[in-house]
Amino acid sequence: MYYYQDFDFEMIIIAIVIYLFLVISIAKLGTYKKCGGIKALVVSLLFTPVAGIIYVAISPVKSVLKIVHYRCHHCGLEFTNHHKYCPTCLKEGEKHRLERISMRTY
Repeated sequence: MYYYQDFDFEMIIIAIVIYLFLVISIAKLGTYKKCGGIKALVVSLLFTPVAGIIYVAISPVKSVLKIVHYRCHHCGLEFTNHHKYCPTCLKEGEKHRLERISMRTY
């Protein structure tokens, strides 16, 4: 008969938490690659985090295009060039600062 006195459940729970942390970290790295975060999560979870790291490492990087626009909250117009104040509102005699908007396209 086996007794579970020597069986340490706390160590198993700690190992599971560390395993899941590694799997989630690899999935986060996969979001910047063409393989994607979900696929990296599944590979890391089903196999091992080492297999997930290899899968993410051999996957090519997503091509990212960063676009910056500047928007006026008063008139709603967007500009691609940086201005301190909205040029359209300045013609009307009002000074409204432009808000910087960054967008990433994959």
